[in-house]
Order: sequence, then C-alpha cells, then structure tokens
Amino acid sequence: GTAPTKHAHVVFRLSGGNDLHFEDVRKFGYLRLYRTEDLAREVFDKEAYGPEPLDPSFTPSRFAMCVRGRGKKRIKPLLMEQTCIAGIGNIYADESLWGARIRPQRKADSLSDADLRRLHDAVRESLKASLKLRGTSADMYVDLYGKKGENLSRLKAYGREGEPCGRCGTPIKKIAFAGRGTHFCPKCQK
Repeated sequence: GTAPTKHAHVVFRLSGGNDLHFEDVRKFGYLRLYRTEDLAREVFDKEAYGPEPLDPSFTPSRFAMCVRGRGKKRIKPLLMEQTCIAGIGNIYADESLWGARIRPQRKADSLSDADLRRLHDAVRESLKASLKLRGTSADMYVDLYGKKGENLSRLKAYGREGEPCGRCGTPIKKIAFAGRGTHFCPKCQK
C-alpha cells in the first residue's frame, strides 16, 4: 500500500493487488530471472559461494581450510567475500569479529586454530541472535510484514562508535577499512 521511493528499481505487481518493491539505495543488489532447475548450475556453482553459516556444511574445519588458503588477505574483507561463507555483510562481520575478539585488519594467516574456531562460533551466534529478533534494521530495512528487526539495539560493535565496549569499557572505534565503516574494540580485539 505504499508508493515506491526513488530507490525502487523494480516494482512487482502481485496477485491480490499488492506490490513488492525492489529498493536498493546503495546499488549493491541485482535481479536476474532463472528457472529453478538451472539455479544451482547457473548461480551457486558459477559464483563459488561458500556455505550458508547456519547450514551443517559450515563446519569449523571447512571454514579454517578456506581462510588458511587466503594467506595475506585481511580477515574482515575475507568474511564479506562470500566464498568462505555466503551472506556475511558489514554488520555481521563487525559483530562476529567482536565476538571472537579478532581485530578486523588481521591477516588470515595470522589467525590460530583457536581464533578460527572462535570466529566460526561467533559468526553462527551473531546470526542466530539476529534471526530471533527478526534482523537488524539499520537504515530503512523492514521485513516482509513491514516491521523493523529488533537486533540493532543489541549490537556489540557495529554502529556503537564512542560507546563503551560491553566487555572492557573501552570506547568502540570506527575506522574506514576495505571501503567500509568498521567498528571494533581497540583493547579486546587483538
């Protein structure tokens, strides 16, 4: 029942008289049409997406193997690359790294087995917590029912620049890193 905004790139007219707006303010998204039977071959295999973080195939050993193969890459952009894990964006990369006590700028080959295990677990924990609260409504995001997710107020690092770290009280720092705003605790995250 709402009019499309200036960021609506496509409007789908649905049966029953409703519309579905594809709005993409930052123009990161795209739309393509595939037959269901072609989806795996044309998209998932071709793009080499990593496993979904909450899928059983996302194991600590599979994650470690992928990260270890990336040597000098920095861990935050690697998390968002979609090849080791599918679906991790800026917010959940910051939250996962905070949870694992790992600084976003660290090189992949500097992470110990224990670091990688903590990061694997932190990725899963941050996503599960967010799902329970219907997501993180930063900016204008709403769910299918027009409701904002309630996870934003529970974030530990993302969007908390200058606020005290929930573990040690040190102010959360925000820097520009790998083309994104990056939030971390300069004391807890080594």
